[in-house]
Amino acid sequence: MPIKTKLLLAVICIAAAANFWLLPPSFSPSQIVTPAQKQLFQLVNRCSGIADKSVADKTVRVEFEKLAIEGIKANVMQNCMADNGYAQNPAWAQYAKPIATANAAKNKVSYDEALTSLSRTDMQMFEPRANLPDYWLKK
Repeated sequence: MPIKTKLLLAVICIAAAANFWLLPPSFSPSQIVTPAQKQLFQLVNRCSGIADKSVADKTVRVEFEKLAIEGIKANVMQNCMADNGYAQNPAWAQYAKPIATANAAKNKVSYDEALTSLSRTDMQMFEPRANLPDYWLKK
């Protein structure tokens, strides 16, 4: 193996290790307390992966296509979660209303667009948060 290739592999390995050890994790599976939380965490990960694969072959040529792809991903995610017995938590919807209102004013977009954006972000994340409702609720 040429020395340049070895050097490149060494740099890549060092960068990956530094990324792993230096960046703080936003969520650790050890924070999962109950079996229901573990099941939800695994399901959100699986459905998020399915949603990502559903748009993997799509390319963005104009800005509108980016929004269409995000919509497809959100729809696939919602369908996957619904197929597994989960729906949007009404408590999350109440929690999100004032945040969406503030985001709409700040970003100069409609309330519906701000709520949809917040929804698309929260539906693909699972992080147990104290005193904050989860996006998904078992039916």
